[in-house]
Amino acid sequence: MKRAILLQIDGITAKKGRIPRDFSLKATSEFNRLWKDRDFCNTFIDFHRKTFAESKKRTGFNVQVYASLERAVWRSKVKSKGITVKFNVPRNCKTFDMAMTFIELGIYPRNRIAVPIKKNRNFQRYSDLLKSGWICKTYGLTSRLGIVAYLSKEETELPLKKNVLGVDVNSKCFAVSVISSEGKVLHQDYFGKDIWQKRKKLFERKSVLQSYADTGSEYANRALKEIKQNEHNFVKNRIGEVVREITEMALQYDADISIEDLRRFSPKGRRFNREVMRIPFLTFKQNLMQRCFDKNIALNIVDAWHTSKFCSNCGAVGKGHDSSNYALFRCKKCGVVVNSDRKASLNIAIKSLLERRDTTNHDSFQISNRRVPVNRHIRPDAVVEPIVAVRHVSSAYGKPTGFSLG
Repeated sequence: MKRAILLQIDGITAKKGRIPRDFSLKATSEFNRLWKDRDFCNTFIDFHRKTFAESKKRTGFNVQVYASLERAVWRSKVKSKGITVKFNVPRNCKTFDMAMTFIELGIYPRNRIAVPIKKNRNFQRYSDLLKSGWICKTYGLTSRLGIVAYLSKEETELPLKKNVLGVDVNSKCFAVSVISSEGKVLHQDYFGKDIWQKRKKLFERKSVLQSYADTGSEYANRALKEIKQNEHNFVKNRIGEVVREITEMALQYDADISIEDLRRFSPKGRRFNREVMRIPFLTFKQNLMQRCFDKNIALNIVDAWHTSKFCSNCGAVGKGHDSSNYALFRCKKCGVVVNSDRKASLNIAIKSLLERRDTTNHDSFQISNRRVPVNRHIRPDAVVEPIVAVRHVSSAYGKPTGFSLG
């Protein structure tokens, strides 16, 4: 697991501040110059051999600094207005404590600069992570003279918890279902409804401002940028709060957490794609992975095959949503009518539970294409042909191991 924390420089003088500022400007200029030469090279080794000697002489950077600059150029697809230069510990960077905490950066050979770090909330979080076993082997200097601490910690295998908590991420809310190891529903809830309510109002406001911005209105352009930034900050903060509430519920019920693998969407029309793009799934997943890692909760990724289409009561696969009410699911086999989002979260938890139980003896479990009692353990005589094999797709902190349908 990796994470980055931005630390602020505290009380640096104008003279000392000029040195890292000039270094950052020079690094950005060199980055853009190297970016032009990259297009004529087929491999990174060719690029390194072509540019290293001349650029090292021109910039005078430390070898490690220049090597990190080359790797950043090779990975980048566009030029940059400001880059973060990385320094490795202990070769080119080190920390020491006096009255304050300092980070010493080797920007040029035999030329190091010590920058004091401000002891704010981010610094306290950084210190707490170091005490809890996290390791920082790389620091970065941003174009705005901030220090980025890149921390890492080894993942460990976690024991299975008693229950499973399934989370369904949709265009309106986060639906949550907790089930026991026997398949009994312990709790169901919704989170984040206010996110989509506020975003809907912002979408309407942005639509009006965009019409004025297209006519060249400067006020509309400024207001549009401000609304977009406010929306971004609101969604980011609320996602963090929702993730905290979900993990606290998982600890309360002694449950592992399961979510769908939503990395790819098939094209299903303009309206569907517009709704999908409103789902902040990547932000939610990244926050959830970090929170689960800190709280020692296993995060399982299950495949998204028909989680909204099969009935959690009898196992029949249908068309999904009710024709008269999109928010409801109506099973044509057993006649059960349930909320679609709540049922989807329950199906995710059931899939994770079946994977957990079956993979103790087999590499895959089976779901009937028409009818299987998916709310309890699968028995050999309960499977009806044709069948679909779903490979186990879980890991301790959310790294998919792959799945197959066949």
